[in-house]
Amino acid sequence: MRANAPRFRLPTAMVVAAAALVPTMIVATTPVAQAGQIPHNAPGFFPNQTWSVTLPDGGSPIALSSPNVANLDGQPAVVVGDRAGWVYAYHVANGTGVAHWPYYAGAPVDSSPSVAPINAGGTDTVYVGSGDAAAPTVGGYQAISPGGGDQWFVPARNPSTDPQPNSAVAASLTVAAYADGYGVEAGSLGQNSYALGAGNGAVLAGFPWFQADSVFSTSAVADLYANGNYQIIDGGDSTAGTAYGQTYASGGHIRILSTAGNLFTGNPAGGLICQYNTNQNIDRSSPAVGQFLAGGAVGIAIGDGSYYPGASDSNKVFALNTGCGLAWSDVLDGVTADSPALANVQGTGLDVVEGTQAGTIYVLNGATGAVVWSQPTTGQVIGSPVTADLSGRGYQDVIVPTTNGIDIFDGQSGTQLTTLGANDAFQNSPLVTDDPNGHMGITGAGSAVINGQLTGVITHWEIDNTSGSGASVYEAGAWPQFHHDPQLTGNAGTPGPTLEVPCNAPVGGPNGYILSATDGGVFDYGNIPFCGSTGSIHLNRPVVADALTRDGGGYWEVASDGGIFSFGDAGFYGSMGGTPLNAPIVGMAATPDGGGYWEVASDGGIFAFGDAGFYGSAGGIHLNRPIVGMAATPDGHGYWLVASDGGIFSYGDATFKGSMGGKPLNLPIVGVAADAQTGGYWEVASDGGVFAFSAPFYGSMGGKPLNAPIVGMEANRDGSGYRFVATDGGIFSYNAPFYGSMGGKHLNQPVVAMAGT
Repeated sequence: MRANAPRFRLPTAMVVAAAALVPTMIVATTPVAQAGQIPHNAPGFFPNQTWSVTLPDGGSPIALSSPNVANLDGQPAVVVGDRAGWVYAYHVANGTGVAHWPYYAGAPVDSSPSVAPINAGGTDTVYVGSGDAAAPTVGGYQAISPGGGDQWFVPARNPSTDPQPNSAVAASLTVAAYADGYGVEAGSLGQNSYALGAGNGAVLAGFPWFQADSVFSTSAVADLYANGNYQIIDGGDSTAGTAYGQTYASGGHIRILSTAGNLFTGNPAGGLICQYNTNQNIDRSSPAVGQFLAGGAVGIAIGDGSYYPGASDSNKVFALNTGCGLAWSDVLDGVTADSPALANVQGTGLDVVEGTQAGTIYVLNGATGAVVWSQPTTGQVIGSPVTADLSGRGYQDVIVPTTNGIDIFDGQSGTQLTTLGANDAFQNSPLVTDDPNGHMGITGAGSAVINGQLTGVITHWEIDNTSGSGASVYEAGAWPQFHHDPQLTGNAGTPGPTLEVPCNAPVGGPNGYILSATDGGVFDYGNIPFCGSTGSIHLNRPVVADALTRDGGGYWEVASDGGIFSFGDAGFYGSMGGTPLNAPIVGMAATPDGGGYWEVASDGGIFAFGDAGFYGSAGGIHLNRPIVGMAATPDGHGYWLVASDGGIFSYGDATFKGSMGGKPLNLPIVGVAADAQTGGYWEVASDGGVFAFSAPFYGSMGGKPLNAPIVGMEANRDGSGYRFVATDGGIFSYNAPFYGSMGGKHLNQPVVAMAGT
């Protein structure tokens, strides 16, 4: 049976679009007009309207799409979509249209644009979803080039069991580094979520992901567990039923998902880390992530919907911990379908700011959920509040979109300061910007009745005397636009994954090596700098392998769950951390240019990140013994895997030169190293025995007493020698320089790997 059939709803008081009408021209900006204002508690709070544009949208105006700021031609522009299917771009400075815009998406746009500076000169690609609740089976995922042309389009496909092959994308596309690369991710109004490459729209590994029911909510992306790996946090609807072994109840859920999606799980809904279920749907409210819980702990804040009348979770704001446990919840005075902001409203840390469709704005204590203050608004709050330090006094003021203008409140006192655009309706978030002239700007994108027809309107105000006043758009604790930032991450900041220290690549080139212990402690020798370690933080799983950058200015460590820790100039390109694995990770290798790396599991599964190519794996085939390590070819276009019985598996341009597989061994093989000169390799056993294949033999510890077993080896880059390391940190060098060791010294945890030059 098909479970969790998607539903399509309209939020209360949402403007319902008429049929799309294709606009043929941009209407000129209107004359500057003075907005009504009330003085701020600091001198000089005077918001002035500087430009306004009306849109020829034929009665299908801007509704839920919030404005964003993009660099399309070297200067900032406001980008926003409407229900006629157009995405507009106007210069922040004066409201003039950007050349070759607007862009026609072909279906209504309720999605808020996100942007990524991936083009020449740092210009932005713009991403939107198309289709909405009134047009649920058209549209998809769209990337628009800076010049206003098609960059790529990917339809949202439903599973074959769904009677509707395609579905709309009303959620916004979140830009982030996913496990398979830099891209965008969003749910759809069908049953699948997609993550797509930012530049080309290629479906990233692990996607589409089976979401089961409609998703209007925009995902957040954050490193929730301080381990260098990102997770997807989203809200979604739920309908009673069963699919892929999971039972769903009617209501909604807040989920934490691996950025690798369902990769290698064998389940379209695999990769789910945890979820919190509600008996009311989540609808459009999008999760906000930050350190707002008691003690500065990372939390997730989100509102809900109104689909199930009388549900006990109605009108709530939820605060969850990173294990999907409920930290607190509040019942407010109306529907909380708008997305909360996390902001330093009181000057004392992050609080939760949420509006209701009953016409109230709340500031809630982040640690407890207690109401700090609440105030009536001039209309329903359907769009999400934003914040900015308008006075320069070090706390956030609250800017609230309503169906009767944009209200501004003093953050500390809750006093209403002014209403902007009182004749217009705003169902989305305003945008706060640092304008080119040095003033702070506020852009509202909504609708008004003009000549008897509902029409889209974009209006920009500037606040005088903010230049040099200390007023700030992007200071810590700000939430200046929908979902926090131009990439729409919903992330107000989480703790860094590890302790990093300043380090520089050694002058004249690297000469040395590092050792890694199971707790991630790093020991550096020669001229390799110490760039940090995980030795002082809790790890979910032990470190099992490491790799050094080519210039010696950084290194990576990998844990058995696939989590990657990057230090110095070692880039983070994704990991398997937080993703279910068939077998634990046992080794890694880096590409020659340091732009990527591979992880290998004990079953021979290979996971490639960055510019590391996938050339094949032993995953899915029967192995006599588990894989224990890997080595890359000098050009990075192949790799060898070695099993504990000495069996070698070659991929890419790695050539098989022989192995110890099927031959008697005193003790198991624990590592492999490549000979750059001959194309051969060496294997090392836990007793220090070395086996050379098309590579010179320089010596071994085989047959000699050892204080501790050998766990790994590495070779000189020119193949002129090799070293191996024991669990006590002892180093054994053969025709390779000895720079020191931990042999005979106290270790908190045993050494498991080494990497060198």
